[in-house]
Amino acid sequence: MIKINLLVEARAAKVTRKPLISVGVEGLNNFILVAVLLVGIAAVGVTYWRLSSTLSGIEQEIAVNQKEFERLKPIIAEVEAFKKSNAELKHKIEVIEKLKADQYGPVRIMDEVSKALPDLLWLSDLNLSGSTITLKGKALNENAVANFISNLDASPYFAEPTLRIMSQDNKGIFSFDMACTFTYSPQEATAASKSRS
Repeated sequence: MIKINLLVEARAAKVTRKPLISVGVEGLNNFILVAVLLVGIAAVGVTYWRLSSTLSGIEQEIAVNQKEFERLKPIIAEVEAFKKSNAELKHKIEVIEKLKADQYGPVRIMDEVSKALPDLLWLSDLNLSGSTITLKGKALNENAVANFISNLDASPYFAEPTLRIMSQDNKGIFSFDMACTFTYSPQEATAASKSRS
């Protein structure tokens, strides 16, 4: 008769079961794979958390800047209106100064020309084009015309007087046509006359 020891076989069956975690090469590969997956998931989670916190910080900064912009919007509009009115005011001042200069110019020209007029000479035409003055007139002798040119040249407001035409009619009266440069600033005229000599 055959005797079977069931306890020994049960023990042998227990011993032959595979463990849950295998220590072999295949188990080590599984363990490394799981560890790499966990590290990757952790890295993605940390990156996501860092980016989301940066994004929320930027959104908060945008909100603060938007509130500041809304607060400063009326002030910015006021500054722009001030700049516009300042530019208009400067333009008006420039126009007024130009009108004053234009008003002063003809008076100064007439005053300087009348000071330079010698005896025995009179003007029939005075024309201003830019800074060039054309003078036409008559004289009883040549010396009066020469004195007029000399007087204009001596004035700090006139430069480069040039006699263009001079003729004598049958009655002995001389007609002349001359041109010269006029400046509102006497220093410029003095510098121009010095540069000629």
